[in-house]
Amino acid sequence: MSDIRVTDLFIYPVKSCAPLRVSRAWVGPQGLAADRRYMVVDLDGKFLTARRYPQLTRLWATPLESGLILATDRGSSLTLQVADYPSEWVSVEVWKQTVQAQSCGTEADAWMSQFLGEPCRLVYFAAQSERPVKDSQDDQVGFADGYPLLLTSGASLDWLQQRCPVPVDRQQFRANVIVSGTLPFAEDGWLDLAIGDVRLRVHSPCERCKLITLPPGQTTFDATQEPLRTLLHYRRLPEGGAIFGQNLLVRQPGVIAEGMQVEVLAHKTPPLLREPDQG
Repeated sequence: MSDIRVTDLFIYPVKSCAPLRVSRAWVGPQGLAADRRYMVVDLDGKFLTARRYPQLTRLWATPLESGLILATDRGSSLTLQVADYPSEWVSVEVWKQTVQAQSCGTEADAWMSQFLGEPCRLVYFAAQSERPVKDSQDDQVGFADGYPLLLTSGASLDWLQQRCPVPVDRQQFRANVIVSGTLPFAEDGWLDLAIGDVRLRVHSPCERCKLITLPPGQTTFDATQEPLRTLLHYRRLPEGGAIFGQNLLVRQPGVIAEGMQVEVLAHKTPPLLREPDQG
């Protein structure tokens, strides 16, 4: 049996913010603790991401036991305390789902508006907030795009880099869990996983968008649309979407850490991909 290990763990405390590497984390029903529990919205409550505002990936968000620290590479920072958030609930929309989120207050809104360059608000996915996974109503997710966790592998990234004409960084795929010790895209055929006491179900492959063409720390998307263009050539579903990584659901919570072994408990049939010569 392959010695599959967790090599990296990342959280994104504010949706679309810079990744924060952690050595270990609690995995709850909504994913890694503190992952995507905050989100930037416009004044109508519509979610804002780095797809439209790439500067969000340069926002440093650091969770505290009692709140959050926001910072930028320009030296500006703001410390937020959950206990200080007003008792104001805001209807926000993320991927056509309406969520009742808690306002982080006027000071947070003003700081974030100055950072983004236009009026916006910062909201919090509080304990009372709910958002079911669209096609798995018994499962919950925070402000992530659709699923509690995203897993990729180092071998798959190496495979892609060998075919992609521009440098590719693992952070462009914004995964929570990165593993080693596999063949490229072995994760396509996984179904049930164990990492220590944690039990995970592989739900579906992750369809990728233009966000993966944004190099880490940059605010300009790659002009050649790489590595999305290469993925569309080699790793494309029959219905058209490029895939890289696997979306996960949490079946049993617990702690995971870098270096822990990943056990594949059950397999599934990998997704059907279009042949590269089909365009």
